[in-house]
Amino acid sequence: MFYLLYYFKYHNKFFKKIILDILLSIINNLINLLLSVISGSLLTSTFLIGIKNNNMYYNYIIPTIIIRIFSIIKTITQYFEKIIQHNNTLYLLNNFRILIFKKIFPLYPSDLISMFNTEILNILISDIEILDFLYIKIFIPIIVISIITIIVLIYLSIINFIFFIILCITILFLILFYFFYFYKKGKIIGKKYIFLKEKYFFYINNFILQHTEYKIFEGIKYISYKINNLESKLEKIQLIKNNYDIQSKLLINIIININLLLILVYYYNNKFKYQIILFLLFFITFYKILFPLNNVFQNIHEIFLSIKKIFYLIEKKPTIIFTKNNLKNNNYSILLKIDNLSFYFNKKNLYILKNISLCIHKYQKIAITGHNGSGKSTLFMLLTRAWDPIKGKIFLNEYNLKNWDLSSLRNNISVMTQKIYLFSDTLKNNILLNNQNNKNIDDTYLIKILKLVGLEKLLKNEGLNTWMGDGGRLLSGGELKKLGIARIIIHNGNLILLDEPTEGLDKHSSIKIIKLILSFFQKKTVIIITHDIHILKKMDFIYLINNGFIIEKGKHTNLIDKKEYYWNYIKNNIIL
Repeated sequence: MFYLLYYFKYHNKFFKKIILDILLSIINNLINLLLSVISGSLLTSTFLIGIKNNNMYYNYIIPTIIIRIFSIIKTITQYFEKIIQHNNTLYLLNNFRILIFKKIFPLYPSDLISMFNTEILNILISDIEILDFLYIKIFIPIIVISIITIIVLIYLSIINFIFFIILCITILFLILFYFFYFYKKGKIIGKKYIFLKEKYFFYINNFILQHTEYKIFEGIKYISYKINNLESKLEKIQLIKNNYDIQSKLLINIIININLLLILVYYYNNKFKYQIILFLLFFITFYKILFPLNNVFQNIHEIFLSIKKIFYLIEKKPTIIFTKNNLKNNNYSILLKIDNLSFYFNKKNLYILKNISLCIHKYQKIAITGHNGSGKSTLFMLLTRAWDPIKGKIFLNEYNLKNWDLSSLRNNISVMTQKIYLFSDTLKNNILLNNQNNKNIDDTYLIKILKLVGLEKLLKNEGLNTWMGDGGRLLSGGELKKLGIARIIIHNGNLILLDEPTEGLDKHSSIKIIKLILSFFQKKTVIIITHDIHILKKMDFIYLINNGFIIEKGKHTNLIDKKEYYWNYIKNNIIL
């Protein structure tokens, strides 16, 4: 419950809506109790009049009108309570998702490296949905039951002290029994359920994303067995939870009947036995209000486990912090300097990059090459501040990279990663990305770019409105590379970072793309990670990285003539 209260820190206006919801719920329950008292009084009065004078006329109209008036008020309050409760849950879930998205982006990827994407997806969908249960089934009932119980106990302490003692003992017994039995049982089951559910989502996600590989390598039986096994375990836990739910409801029903028997015994030879109907109706109505306790103790631990995961993301502070001061950089050409840079992902691992130093002048075309896993792509991630170096500094235009604000850095650097993602959206939106509102980019220009990179085939039928991704047009590896080049051209930063731009392309397409890059980005600083000899030959300067160290650098012809590391690397690894 304190997790939900903590939410007010982010949305103070939500507090007023919750207070209104609680008030309406209390009013609704108090009216139920009041109706039971009035109904009991009416029946008691009718019973007494019938005993004293069988011929006496009793006017039922006035009490009936009173009951109907309270029933109408109850219906109205119940209607508004449901509307406000529904709106509150929608507001809560929607704003929590927005809040998590705002928190995730500054954390990615440096602070989320230990989390699976499925785990984050599970938090955004399943765990946040549990907030609905927390609010409706836990938070509101606890507060409402507590306030109603206090009011009822005060009322009984004035009217009938014996019933006050009975109710105190009953409530104390219920709380202790629920805590020591159902809470502890729910805690064990809740942990297992959360763990199995996470594994289930993990395997389902793997199956959806990698179904082609599973088919090719005949892994369908393996993944199906895993999923079916988890489903049966989840089903068993659900049956246990249902069993606890039945036990909990049975306990309350037994308690109710014991209390009703005590009332009957108490009034058996009592001179106020005519009050029996009133108190029977009153206690039956009150115990109905206690029924939500069943959900509170049984599910509260499972809910808190999910809420903890949500608040882990919300409260996690990003290690990469951008300055809020806009950098006044009027020089639109980029000069890059890296001074003695070293980096590892965590202390347990070896250095991925060690003592890297280089200087790249404006308009230079630089190639970084080397064996897979030597740290080339990691260097690109450091240039975009996905991570910060453990040692050393990076300077852009003589400014430390840490002094660049987020907007300036993103606008000045265009990055094409090795893996290009295709979004389930139109072709136009797949190219534009964050340039949706750029008035300088029209459809004619987009079509021109698509033709330049060799994706004119995608313009057939629906043109730029062609649906891509799930339920639409899929792209081959080579086509995805061309799409990545198109995005880079549209973004048009001053520092161009390309990770394997010709990988997956045939020789003719590769040469065409290389010419396009060199001509279009002639007045830009370009760094290319590549194993393509056609690119290496055309670069102004080449850095050869091996095991995180720059082991050789220079122009292609000079490095070949030296016949050292680079010459040996080209001879043994590059197709000429």
